[in-house]
Formats: sequence, structure tokens, C-alpha cells
Amino acid sequence: MRAAAQLQDAGAAIGAAEAIRAAEPRWLSMVGRGTSDHAATYGRYLLEATLGRPVAMAAPSLTTVYAVRQDWQDGVVIAVSQSGRGPDVVEVVEAARAGGALTIAITNDLAAPLASAAHHVIPCRSGDEQSVAATKTYVAELVCLASLAAELQPRAPWTEALGRLPTVLDRCLERAIGWVASSGVVNAVAGTDRCLAASRGFNLATALEVALKLKETSGIFAEGYSTADLMHGPVALAAPGIPLLAFRPDGPMGRRIDDGVGHAAAAGSSVWVVGGREVEPRASVEGAAALALPLDLPEELSPMPLVLVGQLIAEAVAVRRGRDPDAPEGLRKVTMTR
Repeated sequence: MRAAAQLQDAGAAIGAAEAIRAAEPRWLSMVGRGTSDHAATYGRYLLEATLGRPVAMAAPSLTTVYAVRQDWQDGVVIAVSQSGRGPDVVEVVEAARAGGALTIAITNDLAAPLASAAHHVIPCRSGDEQSVAATKTYVAELVCLASLAAELQPRAPWTEALGRLPTVLDRCLERAIGWVASSGVVNAVAGTDRCLAASRGFNLATALEVALKLKETSGIFAEGYSTADLMHGPVALAAPGIPLLAFRPDGPMGRRIDDGVGHAAAAGSSVWVVGGREVEPRASVEGAAALALPLDLPEELSPMPLVLVGQLIAEAVAVRRGRDPDAPEGLRKVTMTR
């Protein structure tokens, strides 16, 4: 796993963390698009929980379309982009830097414009990303964000588990491969044109990202939700023939996720729960099929192994539907939006 190399070579994360501490920011802002926006969503939860300071999601159009002059002083802007070439993300970083913010870029391409635009760069080190779906880079972005948060607050309770992450990823991947092939989840999702993905908290990003992978690789109208938001109307989408993929960490948040997922199951959706040991010896939701991973990690780090399962499902569903998951029709490797 490249995650081990990332964690062992933490110099860039250390430098960025030192700069953030020296800046004593009042606020932080995350910016990204597509898959990287979901990584930024994870970063928002993790950094706000770790630092106890407000972390917002930037709206690039305010800079690129509306030309709003913003007060960037006393803040930190963290941009996440696999390619580092999306013009809107680059423009936000350039504007923030010119306006007085400390800027950090997380990217896989150190020669990209984003790397030049930011004060500090944390490389993903995921190697050449040939797949349009950018699955390995997504996990690498999460590891970069976790490394940064750990350097900012090394005494946070979850940081002691960071060194176990590569081993846990390997073990979870090994168990997930067999389950995806034998559980029936691929047939259930591939046989429909609609699907729900749900989680909450740190794993809201997981639900959003898995839904996106199903959309872009299989052409399925998949929607990702927080289970809290699911109950505010979208649960009406749950019905027979509409599968729901739930990503459930152990602990108090997992039990809250069960509540929302249970309503979808009661409405007739077939439910597939991917989680930790708490889904054994029975599914946490009555009637659900479950995968219990050896998730020996605190919830803050659970999005990395949990999303691996969603990525495997999306890949297998695409193949079952006769599509190439690495080169979806109508999509390009780098999306140039402004």
C-alpha cells in the first residue's frame, strides 16, 4: 500500500502544519471539485474535530464567476485536486494567497499549476493515476489530510492508530474482495438504474464518493446522503428495487446511521451494510446483508478502508453492466471548470 510510504515520509505535512500553527488562523477553508471535493469534505470534518476551529467549504464560483472580493486575512485555504490543473481550484488558491491567506495544496502532480500557486504542497505520492475514476488518488488524499491533522494535533486520541492504517487497509481489502464477489451486492446494484448510498459524520464523504463512482462508471443514478438528511425527505426514494449501500463505523455514530438506514429498509429497499465488528453476529439493520471488516481503527480513520469496499462494488457493477470502469464514456481525466 502506498499509504505506508506517505505516512513514513511526512516532511511535507510537518512543514504545512508548522506554517498553520505559526499563522494562528481564525478559520480554515477547503476547496476541491468532484472526487477531491469529497476528500475535502472528509478534511472539513477531521480538521474541525481535531482543531476545534471552524472549517468551511469554499464556493469557487464566487471567485471565478462572480468576482467577489473576499477578506482572506487570518485564514488557511487547503485545496485538494488529483491533477492540480482545475482552473477554478487554482484561481481560488491564487486569490486567497494574494488576499493574505496561508495556502496548502494536496495534489498528485507537483508540476501542476496548483502546486505553484500554493505556499505549501503535500504530495499524494499515488503514482501515475491512469483511471478517470481516480480511486487510488482519493484514498491518498484522505491519508494526506489525516497526516496533516495528526501533525497539527499529535495528541488527538485517534492519531496513535495512524501507523496501523496500511495494515488495516490490506486486511480489509482482502476480506472485501471475496464478499463483493459472493454476497449478491453486485447483481442487486447492477440490475437497477437507481441506488442510494448513506453514512454520516466522517463517512459522509464515503457515501458521496461511492455514489459518484457508481454514476460515472456504471451510469446509475446513485445519490449519496447523510442518514440525518435522508430522513428529511429523500427517504421517500427508498422502495423495492432501490438498493441502499450503508457505510457504518462502529460506535455512537454507527447506531445513529442504523436509524436512518432502518427507515429505508422498512420502505422496501434492499440494504447492504459495510462496517466494523458491530455488524456481527447479525446485521445492525434488520434484514440487511452485512460485511464486517477488521476495522481496528477509530472512526476518524474509517473512511479509508470503508471506501475501498465501495470502490470494489462500483468496479464490479460497471463490468457487470458491460462498461470499462477505468475509462467511462463521456468523461476526461482532467475536468477544466471555471
